[in-house]
Amino acid sequence: MSYLLLSTLAIFFGAMFLGVPLTFGMLLSCTFYFLMKGVPLFTLVQQFFAGVDTFTLMAIPFFALAGDLMVQSGTAERMLVFANAIVGRLKGGLAYVTIFSSMLFGGCSGSAISEVAGLGPLQVRMMQRGGYSKEFSAALMTSASIQGPIIPPSIPMVLVGAVTGTSIGGMLLGGAIPGIMIGLAMAVVVFIQSRKLAPAPERYGFADVLRITFFSLPFLLMPVIILGGILSGVFTPTEASAAAVAYGLLLLFVNARGRPDWRALFTIIARAAILAGAVLMLSGASNVLGWILATEQIPRKIAAALFEVSRNPYIILLIVNLFLLLWGMFMDMLPAIFIIVPILMPLATELGINPVHFGVVVVFNLVLGLLTPPYGTALFAGSMVTGVPLEQIVRKMWPFFLSSLTVLVLITYIPDLVLFLPRLFGLDK
Repeated sequence: MSYLLLSTLAIFFGAMFLGVPLTFGMLLSCTFYFLMKGVPLFTLVQQFFAGVDTFTLMAIPFFALAGDLMVQSGTAERMLVFANAIVGRLKGGLAYVTIFSSMLFGGCSGSAISEVAGLGPLQVRMMQRGGYSKEFSAALMTSASIQGPIIPPSIPMVLVGAVTGTSIGGMLLGGAIPGIMIGLAMAVVVFIQSRKLAPAPERYGFADVLRITFFSLPFLLMPVIILGGILSGVFTPTEASAAAVAYGLLLLFVNARGRPDWRALFTIIARAAILAGAVLMLSGASNVLGWILATEQIPRKIAAALFEVSRNPYIILLIVNLFLLLWGMFMDMLPAIFIIVPILMPLATELGINPVHFGVVVVFNLVLGLLTPPYGTALFAGSMVTGVPLEQIVRKMWPFFLSSLTVLVLITYIPDLVLFLPRLFGLDK
């Protein structure tokens, strides 16, 4: 590795340490590289706009907006009532309700933070009324929120597909079974602890369950519209995200009887616009950095270094998992995807690892980073919305985190758990 590249990376990480926004830290370090290398600066501009000019990236703010609209339209409350009617009667029922409702809401939001902010306070209040401690309720709610970025429609799955050219439909379908497995693994933990847990305070008869299911159907149709449109060929992923926004607006207006909270609507639209700007700026800057790394042949050098350790795909996947789990502790998921995934994907392809499988494993690793201090954004969000100190959430959360790690091991070494659905629809490339 050249001294110039080392200096460039030192400037980048130094800017991060000083709190400079990631995009500007990347552009600052890349500008230094271009000036020292004697490369015309218009190349930097060209590479930046090449990174921005990706139609698929439009799906990310649309999916985020659709998730916020579902929260605003009352979906969170309907999901809780529906989940309570289905699994609330079991021993430890309210804990199962929290897991199941997070799974359902994940099919609408695609984001752990949206899930914590929109559904989390309701879940914690419900569990507290049922006799659970606030610390346990906050820990379970925060842990269950990571189903959102795994179960389709998943914002990070779309992003990985966009930056690597992997089938986005395949990525979305590839996350379905692992996302459900997270819920089941956490339910096993609840079952083991169920002797100390209370049943749900409400019981529903068969007629009540039918009635609640009927009134919940419009809110449960969001993932059906998104995935059904993509798999049937009616929508591209970006068009499906726009259709999800239109459906979310329809539910919002119907639920508000034509009189929505316009101020709240403006706020969530502005939030989606800010996310769009952040994603596009990050995409452009990371494309410039990626051009520099490719010019310096860093992916090839990393591959050569790993191949000196082993050419066994299982060993390489173990190393990648450990690296990504550590990376996720110190950097947010979106910039990690932009910076790391374009470097690692060619390595996986050279080893014969299916790109959809590898992409889902990468996303799963980085999603777990949402729960790990010191940079676990879902962990901090859970603490903020519940008022429970961070260390108390972590103390109660570790069994659920270990159950998710078990799922990571399973999907890493049993690729069919990821690839079954994509292969079924011919989207496993």
